[in-house]
Amino acid sequence: MKEFDADLHIHSRYSWGVSPLMDLETICRMARIKGIKIVGTGDCLYLDWLKELESKLEERDNTYKLENTYYILQCEVETTLKGRVHHLIFFPSISSVYELRDKILNEGYSKLTTGRPMLKLSPERLAEIVIEVGALVGPSHAFTPWTSMYAFFESITDCYGRNTGEIYFLELGLSADTTMARTLTELNDCAFVSFSDAHSPYPDKLGREFTRFKLKNPSFPEIKKALMLVKGREITLNVGLDPREGKYHLTGCTRCTAAYTLDDVIDNGTIRKVCPSCGGPLKIGVKDRITMLSQKNRRGSTVKRPPYIHIVPLLEILRAIKGHSTTKTKSIQHMYYQLIEEFDTETNILIDVPLDEIAQEHQKLAEILRKFRDDRIEFEFVGRAGHYGKIKI
Repeated sequence: MKEFDADLHIHSRYSWGVSPLMDLETICRMARIKGIKIVGTGDCLYLDWLKELESKLEERDNTYKLENTYYILQCEVETTLKGRVHHLIFFPSISSVYELRDKILNEGYSKLTTGRPMLKLSPERLAEIVIEVGALVGPSHAFTPWTSMYAFFESITDCYGRNTGEIYFLELGLSADTTMARTLTELNDCAFVSFSDAHSPYPDKLGREFTRFKLKNPSFPEIKKALMLVKGREITLNVGLDPREGKYHLTGCTRCTAAYTLDDVIDNGTIRKVCPSCGGPLKIGVKDRITMLSQKNRRGSTVKRPPYIHIVPLLEILRAIKGHSTTKTKSIQHMYYQLIEEFDTETNILIDVPLDEIAQEHQKLAEILRKFRDDRIEFEFVGRAGHYGKIKI
């Protein structure tokens, strides 16, 4: 068994709002720098991208590979019949992707004209047809107040119905972590995964959240076994942003950014929709949404979960050290690639290399990394209402 760091939720250049640099070669090169060994393909239902995957990826023994990076055939879709809900799908083979494409097209759910298609069906029906082709499906960024399972459903069973027993994973998203999600005992049978949802190949986006798997080899069958905890395969670590950095952690006003507690916004059991200060629209944060959901079942979870390490991309740390407003200055880029040359990958620097070793030449960096590894980070601004949180470094 070996450990593999994986980012299995990304998008290709065929999705809206995605960098044109999200091609296989660039993704492969940047994944190597980050230390991500297994990457999702993103958008594999889109025909032009699927044909490119088919022509460029080397297939052998249930694995898909380009140079030294392994790929899992993956896409994100949006179901629209019961709210706008995003779902991640992982496929065992190119043929299974074509099979699901045919079902979607022939049954009139979508014309599949974009990288992340909108499907005119329910999550329950989506799960059914995904299972029929041997693929896996689960909720994307499950707690965000937009386009997520818990934005429109009160439970995972409400969402996936009779197919809930076949939902083996849930993506936490940038505004939640294991400590928060584990309070929902209905999720005891779901593995928690952390992925980037990257729209850009740059190292502050690709792999900004990832999951470490223990596998025999980097393939779909092994990923499935790890999600199901079969024969020693497992998730050993989740790595991602502190939820307070996510855009929807606290309840807040989208206009004036004022933050509120649940007591502030619930009046006689009804949730306020407008800001008491400015009258702007209020958005319930992930923290409060999980609290509301967990109050329905107060039994504590006894399921053992892997540790979750809070971190930010190395470029953001270097920007703070240099006191710059952007990560794209020559000095920060130069420092970043010097560190990669010294320690091989960004993942090594963030979580694996002993801090004493880093401190020999990079004392300030080691001090900051120690705060992250010890979970002692402070915030200037906690994320809310579409605004990212700002860490105090």
